[in-house]
Amino acid sequence: MVSPHLQTDRLTKKSTRSERPYFLKLDDRCSLGLNEETGPDLGDSSGLQKGLIMFIGKKSLCGEGVGFGMPAVEYSSQTLFSTTANIETTNNELVKSFSIDASQRKTWKNKVHVDNRAYDALQRRLADAYRTNRKYRRRLDYLIKIQSLLGVGLSHQRIESKGFVEVEYRLSGSKIMIRVDSSKLIDKNFTRLLIFNEQSADFNLYEDDFEKLCEENIGVWEEVKSEKASLKNQKANLSFIVENIQGTKLFRGRELLKPRLNWAGFCYSIPSHMEHFNYTVQIA
Repeated sequence: MVSPHLQTDRLTKKSTRSERPYFLKLDDRCSLGLNEETGPDLGDSSGLQKGLIMFIGKKSLCGEGVGFGMPAVEYSSQTLFSTTANIETTNNELVKSFSIDASQRKTWKNKVHVDNRAYDALQRRLADAYRTNRKYRRRLDYLIKIQSLLGVGLSHQRIESKGFVEVEYRLSGSKIMIRVDSSKLIDKNFTRLLIFNEQSADFNLYEDDFEKLCEENIGVWEEVKSEKASLKNQKANLSFIVENIQGTKLFRGRELLKPRLNWAGFCYSIPSHMEHFNYTVQIA
């Protein structure tokens, strides 16, 4: 629990709820929230832990996104996520320990697991086409809508925890300094660590050193080749900017297909041998 002398203008705790959520204050207009609960429980990210969520006043700018600094761990057969976590505070820093304890499954009406080899193979081929082929993406949007109407979607099944990924968040002016530590993972036979940095699809203008893209032209998890890249919410006049970091890969993406999908952001792909990873999210 935060002692009174730690409740500064940069790090405050909402008084109506014990322990959570915590807020890092950027300025009089914008703040960043961190919670031990899984909310907001919207769309495909429902039930997952979140990183830092952007707010203007009391209004969340996160949509169905998973916030800044949310880890997932990719093993040979599946990618695992976090549904439980705890937060500690040190001065003006927040440290969130994400338990890697959930697998993603296709379900019907959020209850019945869709377990069919032919269906899974088709889904993988469609998913690859969706990510890589802009021509077919709009057509596949209709398929996703039909699946949603039929009650087919993603859910997250709790499994025995593989250990923890610890993420530290600290403000330095308008920069969020993020440190990731994967050394507390028990099962170290993973192929890569993924660190997501997402807010809502209202961040619909992408720009880097080479191009400027808007809305669906941003793509879905396409690799960023530029040294820096940004996403801007034009309504709120807010941007977040990340850098390519040597030894890792950076991907961009955006999807808007309510009620399931409403996110835009970046993802770092980090090799398993890199247990400590530091990066910065610039807010402008």
